[in-house]
Amino acid sequence: MLAMLVMSLAVALGLVGEGEDRVIGRSTDFHTSLIALSGSDFHGLQITVRNHRPCQVRAFFQDAPPRAAQYCSGRVTRRHMADAGLARLGPGERVNGIAACLAENERIGAVRLYAFSDEAVTARAGACMTEFRTVWCPRGWTVQGLQLYFDRPAGGLSHASLVGLRPLCVQSA
Repeated sequence: MLAMLVMSLAVALGLVGEGEDRVIGRSTDFHTSLIALSGSDFHGLQITVRNHRPCQVRAFFQDAPPRAAQYCSGRVTRRHMADAGLARLGPGERVNGIAACLAENERIGAVRLYAFSDEAVTARAGACMTEFRTVWCPRGWTVQGLQLYFDRPAGGLSHASLVGLRPLCVQSA
């Protein structure tokens, strides 16, 4: 409960990126956020695809366990994870920009993380049909997580698809 309160305060007080111009892809009513708690920098993500739909995103944070947003029907197993797209920055790297491209059916095809050191890593979820679009945090800010948008609610008989995302930026310490 305390973690949720801290996350809510961070979202309310320090995040940039509330406008639609910061969404890559499209926003929907079916969304969730994966955000680092204080002192844990966001540095990677993994996208799992089931039935050609990117339906689970795991975010990796320095010195904290990964967190997942799952909109897949049923469990995601080790077999599904074997083909997941993974993008992780090196130790101590901090994310200052996010880019993504769209695959067919306007789903997210790949997500790229940019570090202050100009390192870039990409997690692929499908073939890109568009160019990458990049959203940068303002100077002095870092990406501390993502708001993820899916085309339908979680659960049910079919898998939802990741159709948009927004970087959540906070002032650097």
